[in-house]
Amino acid sequence: MANITPKLLYIGNDTASNVYTVSSNVGSYSIVRTINVCNTAATDKTFSLNIIPASGSAGANNKVMSSLTVPANDVVVSDTVLVLNAGDSIYYDPVDSNLTLAVSGVEYVA
Repeated sequence: MANITPKLLYIGNDTASNVYTVSSNVGSYSIVRTINVCNTAATDKTFSLNIIPASGSAGANNKVMSSLTVPANDVVVSDTVLVLNAGDSIYYDPVDSNLTLAVSGVEYVA
């Protein structure tokens, strides 16, 4: 039996890449509730974030945060509701490794 599970979907400071992908099982989905980006540098840094449909790629048509600035030694918090369907993914593109992304929400795997 499948369950809805609250969880930390991703935390880290990878270079530009897909950082989370919903299960490809038909009927699976995830709901993103919070996106935090922490800047540990002494200077302002920027990042972008895309929600990519299954079998798609990052582009202007699926960017949900574009070159967003995180002030030096600060954090940006986005309380949101983003529904990702089976096979969809989150693509994170930070300017450098001083930005740590944390994404939390719920996941349902069919």
